[in-house]
Amino acid sequence: MAERIFLALFLPTVLAFYSIHKYPRQVLDFSGFPQADISLFHLAGKAPGFWYASIYTALVCGACLWLLRGGRNQHQTKRKKGAPSSYQRAKFRSIFLAQLIAFYLVPYVVPAMLRPEGFFHDPVAIGGKAAHVYVWPAFTSAGGAIYIFMVIPLAVWFFGKRYCSWFCSCGNLAEAVGVLPWGARWVRERTPRGTGARKLEVLQLVILLFSLFFGLMLLLDGLALVTADGLLASTAAAQDLVIDFAFGSVIGVGAYPLLGTRIWCRYGCPLAQGMKLVGAVTRSRFAVQPNDKCRGLNLCTAACPMGIDVASYAHRDKQPTEQAFGLWDTPCIGCGGCIESCPVDALAFAPLGGVPIAGESS
Repeated sequence: MAERIFLALFLPTVLAFYSIHKYPRQVLDFSGFPQADISLFHLAGKAPGFWYASIYTALVCGACLWLLRGGRNQHQTKRKKGAPSSYQRAKFRSIFLAQLIAFYLVPYVVPAMLRPEGFFHDPVAIGGKAAHVYVWPAFTSAGGAIYIFMVIPLAVWFFGKRYCSWFCSCGNLAEAVGVLPWGARWVRERTPRGTGARKLEVLQLVILLFSLFFGLMLLLDGLALVTADGLLASTAAAQDLVIDFAFGSVIGVGAYPLLGTRIWCRYGCPLAQGMKLVGAVTRSRFAVQPNDKCRGLNLCTAACPMGIDVASYAHRDKQPTEQAFGLWDTPCIGCGGCIESCPVDALAFAPLGGVPIAGESS
């Protein structure tokens, strides 16, 4: 009953918040206050983004502490029970620190404490739409370009897409919710799987191409090489409404109970798609390696939040296949859920340089 009540309130709440956060003036217009000050949505002098970030961070860090202090690992089922592995503990320490410091204290708390007017006097502004998971900001910032086009690809070669499960703010929430009792069940029972679901992953490539196109438009406009204000404004509006608001925010978070916790990471995030392509092109040695212990229990597939048919790489025709998989053929984020769920320890991360390149079998 508690979950049903939660489901009835969750999506409308997410929709309402993001509407206020991203489009406060339109919400006020709709409510009959066409000239109202958007500070109406500030509570105790703090902007909606601060309160959202506070709740977001409390949930992420609270889940991390719950697991690290000895809670049962929800990647595991009744077939395998025990404390989280050292890998999982390291991952959740990273998530805790990244979320608390990089995505909360640095952007929301420290600047507010340094403002002359005081902590509880946030400036009135519309929520930003240049999240770090997008690629196009790299076309407007030298630091962003170095980060997205140099640092991220280098990290992908060594570590795969662990950025998505160890550091990314969107991924932090997905990982944290995914180890809570309800969230673990949403991952197992609601994550889209099968051939049709995998074919839909091409949508992420479309969004990446759009992001690159939009970034190029911003670059050319900034260099005064193109003057197309109408086209640029329309493209920006489409990015803001369709990708950032509808997909990245409302569906990306609100659909957790309906489509699993990684719907945005799998089908929407352009940076994640870019990392997958970089991993394939550079022949990243990151991989998950099955061994001959596999018994075809399929628990690994059920535990994967990205909908990967892990069991098909480990077991076929009642025999172990020991076929490694990585970024050359899957969107694996290195969360370790499949490894953690296996009661016979038939899966492990391969050591760097210790797996075959794309297309080869072990």
